[in-house]
Amino acid sequence: AMKDRPEEARPVIMAEIQQMVDKGVWHGVHMRDLTKQERKAIIRSMFLKDKYFASGEFEKFKARLVAGGDQQDKELYENLAAPTVATSHVFTVAGIAAKEKRLVVTVDVLGAYLNADMSASNIKVNMRLDKVMTKILLSIDPAFAEFVREDGSSVVQLDKALYGCIEAAHLWYNMLRQILERYGFIANAVEPCVFNRMDKDTGVQLTIALHVDDLLVTCACRKTLDQFLAYMKREFNTITVHEGKKLSYLGMLFDFNVEGEVSVTMGKCVEDVIRESGVELKRNTPATAELFETRDAATASVAEAKWFHTYVAKMLYIAKRVRPECLTAVSFLTTRVNCCDVDDLAKLRRLLGYLLATRERGITIRLGDKVRVAVYIDAAYGVHTNSGRSHGGVCTVVGEAGPVDAKSSKQHNVTKSSTEAELVALSDYAGRGMHMRNFLISQGYAVGPVTIYQDNKSCMSMIERGRPTSDRSRHINIRHFWLNENIREGEVIVVHLGTEKMFANILTKPVQGRQFIAERRGLTNWNDDEEKMI
Repeated sequence: AMKDRPEEARPVIMAEIQQMVDKGVWHGVHMRDLTKQERKAIIRSMFLKDKYFASGEFEKFKARLVAGGDQQDKELYENLAAPTVATSHVFTVAGIAAKEKRLVVTVDVLGAYLNADMSASNIKVNMRLDKVMTKILLSIDPAFAEFVREDGSSVVQLDKALYGCIEAAHLWYNMLRQILERYGFIANAVEPCVFNRMDKDTGVQLTIALHVDDLLVTCACRKTLDQFLAYMKREFNTITVHEGKKLSYLGMLFDFNVEGEVSVTMGKCVEDVIRESGVELKRNTPATAELFETRDAATASVAEAKWFHTYVAKMLYIAKRVRPECLTAVSFLTTRVNCCDVDDLAKLRRLLGYLLATRERGITIRLGDKVRVAVYIDAAYGVHTNSGRSHGGVCTVVGEAGPVDAKSSKQHNVTKSSTEAELVALSDYAGRGMHMRNFLISQGYAVGPVTIYQDNKSCMSMIERGRPTSDRSRHINIRHFWLNENIREGEVIVVHLGTEKMFANILTKPVQGRQFIAERRGLTNWNDDEEKMI
């Protein structure tokens, strides 16, 4: 960075070191005062990168000093847990905000980790600064000169949770949670990174979704929201607040322009994948009907295997968030990362070609009049020809339409019939809807039983009875019938849905043509000129 972009790099590096000094991140130490163990100081790195909003708009050139946490001894720490909010809960919070016409803002705490005290861990961490970094530090803090060693380097002891330290995320989360709880926030019972506070004066709810130092804040009252933002500015000297109908959060663009709904896309990420992968040929669907078939084909080269691994991972990241119609193809390709051949390369290029043809698509979440949980579960029997296993898919919808959660995966055991495959899928996936129901109840909403949509009546019959119904099904493991108890207790209802309406089918096998278009629309709730995609 100093060689290629010195005029941009130098000021951001200086600003990063200045922040260390201003926040009291460290204090200098003399090597002679350290024990033999303490002299094993960890190293540090300075990373510089261009940062963009999810829309693709340039935000800033950023520098970050990072400690070498890989050199720390994890066995010295009892607890390093640092939760981050589930994407499904972010989508649900955003969907509720759209339904209730809430104001939505994002908050970024500058140098967040650097506000947390390392003393809370009761473990000393020393870090070595090379002569270049020490020279920069001296230009900012001349008093540091007494700690400079003969070779121009220096050693500091960390007083704040510097990025990269293995305990940093844990210390920051605990600190921020305490700050929020002092203001009256209560964490959701099933999601420790969603906090709520009921304003006593206005009676409105203030909700926060937390992902490390990035906060998504929603509230229907301007005064209540502004009071909270003022509180955060008092606690942290510098915070960045973005507000508007379009907001970038966690690499996704949330668009609230249509009343009552929120659309989510990942334009910048998608464009980067298209450009960097070199894909040129557009495709109408993510995969051909032969997706699950394998044969003895030529093995990919080392370079091809590396390319394959890279773009399967990137497509997994995109598909799990805003392109669920790609999950079936991605779920298969992830199983081929360590043994990919030329056929797998072609399948990935096909998937990337579909991304190229549909680069602007995403998902749209609309709760409508009622907060409810619906789960669409389906299975394709025996489609994995090399193993005989079936493939399951699930989509969770909160309210009227749009996926807050979706999954596509090969089943772990071989089943003997389509009914058994459906039963296994129901057993594996029903808990996702029940978890979402519990999340919403903890958010303060009166939510009725989870509605599970199923297109196999034989499977429904077995679930309702809680046991196999014939000699042909007596072999089925009893563990797959756990849902029967929840049905009897009124927490779940299973409803038949015709196969032609079961859009979760798109998560169980590759489909084509108009069937793909119809099921994709049901899954994503995204409207566009779909007749062009035949």
